[in-house]
Amino acid sequence: MGKAPAHGRVPNSDVFINCPFDDEYQPCFEALLFAITISGYRARCALEENDAGDIRFDKLRRLIEQSDYTLHDLSRIQLGANELPRFNMPFELGLMMGAKHFGGPKQRTKRACIMVARDYVLPKYLSDLAGNDPTAHGDDPRAVIRIVRDHLHNDPSGKRLPGAAHMAELFDKFCADLPALAQRAQLTSDEVHARHGYNNFMDMLRGFCAAVPGVASRVG
Repeated sequence: MGKAPAHGRVPNSDVFINCPFDDEYQPCFEALLFAITISGYRARCALEENDAGDIRFDKLRRLIEQSDYTLHDLSRIQLGANELPRFNMPFELGLMMGAKHFGGPKQRTKRACIMVARDYVLPKYLSDLAGNDPTAHGDDPRAVIRIVRDHLHNDPSGKRLPGAAHMAELFDKFCADLPALAQRAQLTSDEVHARHGYNNFMDMLRGFCAAVPGVASRVG
């Protein structure tokens, strides 16, 4: 395992994803999932469970509690079709901040990465985070991969990760191979959609990563 921090506990490999779930964000969402998985970590998000009896807040609270790493994309600041803003992403970031600052010893070790679409905009709509240094991706999936890779830096065992350019090349190959992987698994394109078929998509992604030389040992 990696080197234990000063408090003596090695972080787990769970990474909570707090991001938009819409068509425009789809390529960045796929890049997020890919960067986390190829790095040997376990992506966690509300889409992984489909239990109608599970209240969404309870699900989010549980996922955040279980994840030592969290990624928050606050890039969706425009009004929706109903001319109202979306507060889900800032709310989930607030849940994590509350856990980190008011929770027990395990919760206080959480690491967070905050992403935005454009530089220097966040203080205009979330001034309470003034002084934080979010990273802008410009709605570019390759930039998302770079941000996630640089934030994690090492795999869960402590070994330095390969560069973002290499990961981006593998991401392009995965996207190109996904239709054939789905067909081999007797799944339609809709059934491996990253949002609508999340668990199938993750099965295809983990299988792809496990077949990449040098990556299988990280994916497990």
